[in-house]
Amino acid sequence: MNNNFQAYVAAARRIAETRNIFWEIIPSPDGKLLLEEAWELNSFCGTPKPPRFLLADLGRDRLSLVPLNKRLTANAMQIAKKVALSEGWQNLIKATVLDQIFVQGNRANHVLLGIVRPLRVIATCAGDAEPWELTSDHITLAREVAAEVQASGKMAMLVDQVTRNIIDLHHLADRCPLQPASIRRVKSRDELSEKKPYLRQHLTQRKQVEKLPGARAFWELVRIVFTIQPKSFLDELRFTQVKILILCGLRISEICMIPMDWQRRRKYVDAFGQAAGESGGISESLMLRYFAEKRSLVDHNGTLLYPEVQHIPALFEVSLQETLERVARLTAPLRKRLKAQCATGRLLPEFEPEQLISAVAFYPYLSGNPFIYQDPLEAELTAKYKKSFDIEVLREIQERQIELGRQRAEIRNEVRAYFGRLRRGHEQDLPFRTKNGHPLPRGDYTDGYFRTNELEALIRKVMPTKLSDTESFRSTEGNIQSHELLLLMPKRSLREERNGGVCDVLRYCFVGRVTAADLIVNLGERPGVEKSIFVRYGETVEDRQLFVDTHAFRHLQNTELFRLGIADSIITKRFGRKSVAQSYEYDHRSLAEELAAIKLPKVAEIALGAKAQQVFRLITAGKVKGPLVEQFLRIQREQGDDTAFAFLAAEADGFHTTPYGFCVNSFTVDPCPKHLECYNGCRHLSTTELPAHRINLERLQEQLKTAIVTIEARPSQSIGRSNQLMHAKTRLDNLQKALDSIPGTRPFESGADLSQPISPIQRSLFDD
Repeated sequence: MNNNFQAYVAAARRIAETRNIFWEIIPSPDGKLLLEEAWELNSFCGTPKPPRFLLADLGRDRLSLVPLNKRLTANAMQIAKKVALSEGWQNLIKATVLDQIFVQGNRANHVLLGIVRPLRVIATCAGDAEPWELTSDHITLAREVAAEVQASGKMAMLVDQVTRNIIDLHHLADRCPLQPASIRRVKSRDELSEKKPYLRQHLTQRKQVEKLPGARAFWELVRIVFTIQPKSFLDELRFTQVKILILCGLRISEICMIPMDWQRRRKYVDAFGQAAGESGGISESLMLRYFAEKRSLVDHNGTLLYPEVQHIPALFEVSLQETLERVARLTAPLRKRLKAQCATGRLLPEFEPEQLISAVAFYPYLSGNPFIYQDPLEAELTAKYKKSFDIEVLREIQERQIELGRQRAEIRNEVRAYFGRLRRGHEQDLPFRTKNGHPLPRGDYTDGYFRTNELEALIRKVMPTKLSDTESFRSTEGNIQSHELLLLMPKRSLREERNGGVCDVLRYCFVGRVTAADLIVNLGERPGVEKSIFVRYGETVEDRQLFVDTHAFRHLQNTELFRLGIADSIITKRFGRKSVAQSYEYDHRSLAEELAAIKLPKVAEIALGAKAQQVFRLITAGKVKGPLVEQFLRIQREQGDDTAFAFLAAEADGFHTTPYGFCVNSFTVDPCPKHLECYNGCRHLSTTELPAHRINLERLQEQLKTAIVTIEARPSQSIGRSNQLMHAKTRLDNLQKALDSIPGTRPFESGADLSQPISPIQRSLFDD
């Protein structure tokens, strides 16, 4: 063990001691930690749950063992098993967690997934070597294994980053640097090359079109969320989130954190103090208040949310306001309950702690199912509620159930089954009692009672993960309570989600915040996910296989704003970014759209034709280079705009001669990939009256006829012979068409564009 490693761990131990964090956690033989001993990184960072991030595994990485053992088996070595890491590796992981959170100020999810996981991959591949004994060979092996574990290459990149930014930076290994400078330089060049814009094959092709939502998926999702009645309360909330994604382009985690107090309005006046609308401007605008994800701040107690506002275009104002006001009404009962739970610290604040309540009366509070007794109108009332999710229908159901109880109606079997599961093994903790509070020897669902505080204690004991989200958030404007958020949901309401029933939001006692993970799954993180909105509401089999990335809507709106000519500074401010450069990472306009945004000088509009104007825009945007461009710029510099535009009008469109005719395509970006094969059906070929061109075509025609005769004279059933014969005959047919055409015309006007590569180009929803 070297001094640097000892110092790094010692510094982390001091942090743990200062923060009252138990350091000496001991994992099981396979590396797993008990739930009560696992480090909850949310509390370290000051961010409430869900999602919950636990350091609960100090063993070898299970997924990395498969590719690692393939290599070990191939070399006749003993395979590695899922066991706890050595004490040295455990100390390094714990020290890194505390350093990253309390010193570097990183978030829990980044630390757990982006730091701890790659460290465990390295430790798995290191075998019996301690952290200070690592070599570059261990890192190379870890990188190869990580590349197999995650085909995208993300994990391999994280292995490199952890090696460079933690192990090498702090000189934790004796042989540092484990990533030599030569490798770092190569990687830097690779990273830079990856960021270079790739060449597009035609003006309408978009860059990185895969980051935009697919056209069919986008329009199908629009149809679903704006025209279809949701089948459940949770789907109503999901539809709301999707509408905000489309209208605002926020990040999904920002949507989950929209506050109840979201609405801000700004009024505008002219120089005379009158409403700006009277002078042709806008008198008032709507703004959406939210918490920007990547603008959050960090202090010594953890993360601070950073409030931002987004101006809403007038086109979207009514739709957004109606959507958010509706969801506020629907979630009002949940918000009221959550606020009472936060204030009292209890699950059922409407009852006194010692109060005795009929056992079956607690059923709707715990399960969400409002039907305790058999009701012949259950199906009718359920359908009525799902038409509008009106809480008055829930009150009607409750009143009918109270009346059925007075009539001693039959209790549903699922009520008995629910409390049977809840009390199993805990009968002494929650006994049935008489009306006077005396324990009953056996369960009595008709006349039995539960004491409220006993029920609450048992729920906290057996259902800790289902409890309401009562933790608050810290922001630069003070604490934000969970009940102050707009999007609240009934947690794990299986009656509605799984069984198609009703969740009584008036009484259900488990209230939570909507999560990003839920919507990601429901938009289909991969094709054909069973829980996807597309699966539940798609019209056709193909529609039910669709999926869309939640972040694609941000790319979509960013691109559309650029396309409409909105200033990059305004776009940057709208999305809460720190620099204009970040907005251009989300710009997926085609080159034609970028060029259309360039305003031409008056003299250029007069002097240049349509194609020449397009070339001038390419030159202005710096998209093309070459001798012709250099000559144009030189003439413009030396002789002025008029002469330069006259030159461009004559030369920029491109005019190429070939042995078979003229090519009217302009190769200002790439050379022709089918050089001198224009005769084979290329739409850009124009025949001429020149004898040389016709002689060349006729000579080539004779050569192909000879080749066909030779091929046919050799009997063979091979695929190669058939391909050669078809190849020659196709060219011969096209040559004949060229020879038969009228000079000065294009014989293949509707033919293929052989100047383009064969590879298909992905299309987006912007394209027809």
